Amino acid sequence: MESTSSSNTHASGISPEFTQHLIASQSALYAFIASLMGGVSEANDVLQETNLKLCNKASEYDPAQPFLRWAYVFARFEVMAWRKKQARSRIVLDDELVAMIASDWDATAGDASQQITALEGCLSKLPQQQRELLDARYGRGEAVQDIAARQCRTENAMSALFYRVRKTLADCIELALRQEAYE
Repeated sequence: MESTSSSNTHASGISPEFTQHLIASQSALYAFIASLMGGVSEANDVLQETNLKLCNKASEYDPAQPFLRWAYVFARFEVMAWRKKQARSRIVLDDELVAMIASDWDATAGDASQQITALEGCLSKLPQQQRELLDARYGRGEAVQDIAARQCRTENAMSALFYRVRKTLADCIELALRQEAYE
């Protein structure tokens, strides 16, 4: 009978920490892939291929390095493979542009998690009614017209309210990120 290893990994060889990084990075990876592809129609397929490659290479990940920066490399190669498959189709972005976009994303990889943390903190500071309105509009995708009718307000008044709340969040996030930069 084999002895059990002291490392904390699943039967697949993937650690729980790696799994957490992979799950937490899905939105950022999807956005990165969609931007490199010039659209989102097949970005989910490329994301899944990227996830497979990342899982297959999990043992090579160095936890001391930023996960997203490492994952973006795999995503970029998967986008390039997709582009080769699409060679006979109309391709909007050329390889040089894809490289430039990938470089820009790489430069901001660390910022994404800080921005999400700041957003979550700022959302928690909003009054409950404003959070509920944001959830209706952006979480459930309800139309401003429908929310306005339910709130007995005009559509213009509701749009102005959403603008003020977004501006408040943007200012709060900017302040939080500046404060974090000085810590």
